[in-house]
Amino acid sequence: MTTLEIVAGFWIAGSLLAMWKIWKPSYKVISLIDTDNILVQRPILSTIVVFIIFTLFLPFMVLPLLIPQKAEEFALGFIKGAKRIK
Repeated sequence: MTTLEIVAGFWIAGSLLAMWKIWKPSYKVISLIDTDNILVQRPILSTIVVFIIFTLFLPFMVLPLLIPQKAEEFALGFIKGAKRIK
């Protein structure tokens, strides 16, 4: 197993963890607040897009993943931003 495979494995695992800890709760709140939101209307597409974004910006997602208060702040900001999307 090469170093690149190990790094890629951790990177994908980190992205999946971010999806589980941040995207899933945020999506549930968004779906309760605004059923007409594009993220709720197209759940598969929005999940793929968010996964790609979380994968690209994983180094910046470390603090929200490690510190629960930061995760909550990030999720609240994400929800506020998603409410503006129509």
